[in-house]
Amino acid sequence: MKNNDKIKKSTIESIIVISIMTLYIVYGIHVVPLLMLFIPVPFAILGIRNGIYINVISIIATSIIIGVLLGFISGVSIILIFAPLSLALNYCISKRKDSMETIFITTIAFFISFLVLIGLEANISNLNLTKQLESNFTQLLTMQIDMLNEVGMSKYEVLRTTDLLENAYKTIIILIPSLISIFSLAVSYINLLFSSIILRKMGYGIANYKKFSKFKLPNNIIPGIGIMLFTAFIIKTLKIQYHEALLINITFLISFVFFLQGLAVLDFLLIKSKLHVVFRILIISLNIVFIPMSSILFFIGIFDSIFDIRKIRRRKSL
Repeated sequence: MKNNDKIKKSTIESIIVISIMTLYIVYGIHVVPLLMLFIPVPFAILGIRNGIYINVISIIATSIIIGVLLGFISGVSIILIFAPLSLALNYCISKRKDSMETIFITTIAFFISFLVLIGLEANISNLNLTKQLESNFTQLLTMQIDMLNEVGMSKYEVLRTTDLLENAYKTIIILIPSLISIFSLAVSYINLLFSSIILRKMGYGIANYKKFSKFKLPNNIIPGIGIMLFTAFIIKTLKIQYHEALLINITFLISFVFFLQGLAVLDFLLIKSKLHVVFRILIISLNIVFIPMSSILFFIGIFDSIFDIRKIRRRKSL
């Protein structure tokens, strides 16, 4: 009897999740597109409550319905982009993995699925993402040059600004792998955060994931980065194809992770000073967008990695 009740419960919950997610994808996604990033959450929670196979079945069922309503490509896209992240979340939370391991696994899962989706769409539409971006940037650059000419700037100023813009656009194109990695990290963290909050509200004693203020890079990060840079230098010396792009991406990612740790140190100090959460978020947001402060946070991150400013290695809780 208990087994029948469990099957009935999982079936009802699956139908509810499938119905809500289908309605959102068909109708709500145009109204609140940002919520699309949270699609893995309900499926992961469903899987944690009823078993990972229920997660798989529900995502497949939703994708089939979406495929029927919006077309085959839409259905395949949903399962490709969100299923790996949802299943990775489901697995890590169920197995009570620690926060760093969970974020690493879910980020890799989303990163790979994102690349597969891009590759699939490129093959179907015969479009190259890099070439498409180059084309868009060329059009944008032409528009900006026209605007500069209209405001009466001298030819020298226009040429100088054009060079700066061209270099900026080229750098963005080179950094596509790093930008996708950072986007994958952000999406994975947000999904983990919301899944944890909802599961705790539902009474599940899941692993206690660390606050952002306690984020720290592995203790061996400095030697690890040294090895990465040395490897990149060897690749550059051997003049292997795309060595410059590789070095730029490695440098950018290293800068980003130390900036992230610096931001965590700032959050730690703001919490310690008992500043209201609204002001805390405001200060952190300003530090993210204000480039000079980003540079300072980068060095704070390096300093904390070496000297452990927050004493987190010895401290159990904030």
